[in-house]
Amino acid sequence: MRKSEILAPVGNEEMLYAGLAAGADAFYMASDDFGARAYAENFNIDNIKEYIDLIHLFGKRVYVTMNTLIKDREMEKAISYATRLYEYGVDGLIIQDLGFFTLIRDKLDGMEFHASTQMAVRDYHGAKALMDLGFDRVVIARECPIDEIRKIDKLPIAKEVFVHGSLCVSYSGECLMSSYFGGRSANRGRCAGICRKKYRLVNDGKTLGEDYYLSMKDLNVIDRLEDLVDAGADSLKIEGRMKTADYVYRVVKSYRSKIDKDSYDRDELRDSSNRGFTEGFIFGQNRDNVILQDGQKHRSVGKVEEDKKGKYFVSTSELVKGDNLSVETVRGKILPLTTDRSYAKDQKIYLDNYKDAKVNSDIFLLNSPRLRDELRERLEDFEKLPIEIKFTGHVGRFPEISLTYKDYRAEFSLDKSLERAKNISLSQDDISKSLGKFGNDIFEPVSINIDMDEDIFIRKKDLNELRRKGSEYLKAEILKSYHRDRVEIDLPSLEPTKTYPKGKNIDLLTTKVDPDYLRDFDKVYIRTFDDKYRGLDLYLNLDPHIDYQIEELIPYLKEKSIGGVIFNNYKDLDFVDDFKRSGIKIRIGRYLNVFNSYTAAFYEKFAESIILSVESTYEQIKAYAGIFPGEVMIYGRVELMNMRHCPFSVIKKCGLVGCETCKFNESELINEDGDYLKIIRYSDHSIIYPKVPARADEKRLGDNISTLVQVFDNGDFDTDRDTNKLNYDRGVI
Repeated sequence: MRKSEILAPVGNEEMLYAGLAAGADAFYMASDDFGARAYAENFNIDNIKEYIDLIHLFGKRVYVTMNTLIKDREMEKAISYATRLYEYGVDGLIIQDLGFFTLIRDKLDGMEFHASTQMAVRDYHGAKALMDLGFDRVVIARECPIDEIRKIDKLPIAKEVFVHGSLCVSYSGECLMSSYFGGRSANRGRCAGICRKKYRLVNDGKTLGEDYYLSMKDLNVIDRLEDLVDAGADSLKIEGRMKTADYVYRVVKSYRSKIDKDSYDRDELRDSSNRGFTEGFIFGQNRDNVILQDGQKHRSVGKVEEDKKGKYFVSTSELVKGDNLSVETVRGKILPLTTDRSYAKDQKIYLDNYKDAKVNSDIFLLNSPRLRDELRERLEDFEKLPIEIKFTGHVGRFPEISLTYKDYRAEFSLDKSLERAKNISLSQDDISKSLGKFGNDIFEPVSINIDMDEDIFIRKKDLNELRRKGSEYLKAEILKSYHRDRVEIDLPSLEPTKTYPKGKNIDLLTTKVDPDYLRDFDKVYIRTFDDKYRGLDLYLNLDPHIDYQIEELIPYLKEKSIGGVIFNNYKDLDFVDDFKRSGIKIRIGRYLNVFNSYTAAFYEKFAESIILSVESTYEQIKAYAGIFPGEVMIYGRVELMNMRHCPFSVIKKCGLVGCETCKFNESELINEDGDYLKIIRYSDHSIIYPKVPARADEKRLGDNISTLVQVFDNGDFDTDRDTNKLNYDRGVI
């Protein structure tokens, strides 16, 4: 098995030490802004340096997440953060915002740029396009199948793959549920976890069930690790910056043991999750991958049985004093049970205080102090850095200490010469003991060499100062190779270079729209060609979830008289030159999340129009007017979530087979607030829309901004129908 790094999450100091103790190779963390887990404890731009230094002192790598979409007014601050992190010696930045990336990529030599999972890289061409732009690593989308990772492995770019932790049900970077309903954008690190709520499944007006149909089990591929590494995973990423130190220690320890010894404690790893596990879409697990209300959330440690003495269970694993268990009664109540002593595996444990325990029900282990105790012990006996110390002390000379770690060496001497002792002098053993007291410091002496006159006088506080300063100097010597000189990056001003015509365009989600409704629109965006639309100014909306062969697509476009395409995934950037050479026009779609002027400036170089993010505000939209060929949705249904999963497959147990003919492929969801959602199953993915379209106030858009209407069928042209409001007035946080 090739060498792959174990990448651990860090949300606070305790998690960092837990990861170090468990054997992580690298860490990812965030500062107080621009990280995609805004509700994690995180660090701030001032104190993060000491933790970056600590990681580097242990010879590990550290990456900082700046993977949110960034507003124009925030860009100067984001650049300031990036330059400070560069100065601190961060090994890599994890980035989603393409405009931000273009501003810093050529300025910060020696620091890696990692394309965030939010950039939805799930195929060879997506990885290649970002590699060509200058990214050093791609964090592959969690829904990317392993066969596609093997193809990406042919590229000279590092590949980071999620192996463990919470799973979004949505395709990476393609969820707007949180921002649509609550103004909290997942693309800004403020996901409200709406997929973890209950939903009703409705078809033809009938409710088929109510449960947590969008709540995914936790990812766990530890038993497929060799397959994944052989496929090309350079970095094995563990999700969890909002979790605990216990979790980090338990999971990192398991993966470290699996890699080094090809074994791990299965029960210990299972206890890290209360959702159960799935191998995910990466390994094609298309069923039994959501955690329902009655699903098994904890590990069973036995089943209730009964004999003449009463109710009991036989423990399937060792239990320790303080373990918290749950017992189900015959009436369905769940009662707590805390063990008052330890029990061996296979030991019979009577439930004397639980006379009404339900026979054949599971006894679940809710949590255990064992891992916390082990972590505490491991941190107390933390593996420190071994150093060699030499002390030199001669009468009439300055006392000196030198510390050596690997190839690093530091020296420090006091600025006062030693004198002969008049009464009592310290022995070599006394001096050795004083110099060896490193306490909570990261160093531990493996040898202390003393070169001294026998009768020198030196105080213990002077020895303590030698030790402290020597340690400080050695750390500085080690960190020299990481710290960098400060770089200044000026934020360029963007001025209009030409005038762009204002267009009125329409996006057809189906072919159920009569051509007569389309005559007043300038451009018609289609998902599927229908001959009845021939003669209109057509653009093919490239599906981000469907692969295409460029050598087949361009002749098809020519044959159908389709004059342009709309990019919706970074893989499309790999074919810019092919489309331009063939005279095919390019537009930028909403899936590419254009959220600031600098991203628009990048696309303006080759695209004739840029659809702005629906998470924008009227203020942002007006700022783009006249500078870029902007386009904004003013009517339609926002794609709230794209996902490989189908919630109806949970009740059908179909394994996502037979979708084309499934009677549920056009149905509804109802959330806990009573909002009706339309869900449509396409060939291999589902899209959730609001049931009714939403409308924007076109008068507030300003001049020189093109408009976009999106429709399913002729009924969407009914001006009297109920509509919601697009959220350009509030935007997102």
